[in-house]
Amino acid sequence: LRGLLERMVQDAPGCYLPSVTDGVWQFDLRLPRNAYTPREVPRAADLWRLCQDAATLASIRSDWPPQRFRNEKVAFIVYRMTMVHEGSKPYGAVIQAKTWVSKLRRRTLSTREVRLSTDGQPLAAATQEWVHVDFETFKPKQGTPETAAAFPPVDVGPSVTMPDYDETPGSGNEFRFEMWQTWSDPLAHANHPAYLDWCDEATSRHMLEAGIDPVLLRPVAESVAYKNAVLPGEEVVVRTKRIGTVGLDAVVLRHEMTTERGSAAEATTIRTLADGDGARWIHAWD
Repeated sequence: LRGLLERMVQDAPGCYLPSVTDGVWQFDLRLPRNAYTPREVPRAADLWRLCQDAATLASIRSDWPPQRFRNEKVAFIVYRMTMVHEGSKPYGAVIQAKTWVSKLRRRTLSTREVRLSTDGQPLAAATQEWVHVDFETFKPKQGTPETAAAFPPVDVGPSVTMPDYDETPGSGNEFRFEMWQTWSDPLAHANHPAYLDWCDEATSRHMLEAGIDPVLLRPVAESVAYKNAVLPGEEVVVRTKRIGTVGLDAVVLRHEMTTERGSAAEATTIRTLADGDGARWIHAWD
């Protein structure tokens, strides 16, 4: 039966056949066409969205679909996420997503691991920090024993950490925009991968000013810590500056995102150029 189902969904983008072993869920997923850049590589934020899909699908298969959270008037929201990039595959490739909960503290704070691979080769690794909140106030709220039982922590491997870097402060830029109404997610605010899109847009605009084609931007790693939700209609300010370098070809950037209500998020991204011109890339941020 499983072989028949595999043949039925083999050519259907976005389809998956889940399996679970000792608390570790696995799904076969595909990125949509609009997740790819003109270089035919996926954007970093779209890999974050794929991780969100894996986490949500695992929750559904653990008998906690989105509607059940709404009925219970609670939610899990991301307060920090870190990803390290390890490879790239063209559009249409099947991506194996493996996910598990590695920690659950006081039935409130949950650490979820996500590993993405294609044909057995690593694509990206991510660690998500989630907090269980009241659906209306978004304040932390302890989950029920039933909730904890649905997401048992398992020890599969270490969490993802950002690479070390040398502190070499440099220049930066400021990018302003208004949060669109149609960007709202099911919780009526900006979805967490959007913040990474904003960081890479700020980086891309700096690249244009430096005479570098933004298509050459290649992600190495990133981490975002969320402070407050960004709401539709709010003006968002992204302030970006270089804080370090990794070797001779990667730049470490710090991004501060604010609204009129104060800090929305802080992010660190490590980026390089696809053409390998490290000297030009680092000099662009002097």
